[in-house]
Amino acid sequence: MHHDSFRTLEFIALLREFNMPAIYTDHAVYPNIADITGDFVYARLQRGKDNVPAGLSAKQLTQWAARLQTWAQGKAPADLPRVDAKRGPKAAPRDVFAYVIHEGKVRAPAAAMALIEKLKG
Repeated sequence: MHHDSFRTLEFIALLREFNMPAIYTDHAVYPNIADITGDFVYARLQRGKDNVPAGLSAKQLTQWAARLQTWAQGKAPADLPRVDAKRGPKAAPRDVFAYVIHEGKVRAPAAAMALIEKLKG
């Protein structure tokens, strides 16, 4: 899903029909599709920085922890735009798989550990 042509109502409907999650890429170039279309969420957090010790700023860690918790509760984060903004997810708890990866990858493990600590708190 590395092309804007996937940001259509038809594609979102197809994913929902087969209970397949869209990948939320959190990327500056790839389309970011935050629609909940499956019974779990798959996110690839790709905006980390190698010059930030924790990979993500304190603000970003707080934002992502809140978003991941919202997804786990079966809701949609209000600050992430969806393709089908009129239709929200089915209200049911769901697993969330979030991977921290970015170009340099040097700080990705630190970002993942900081995010885990934020979620514990």
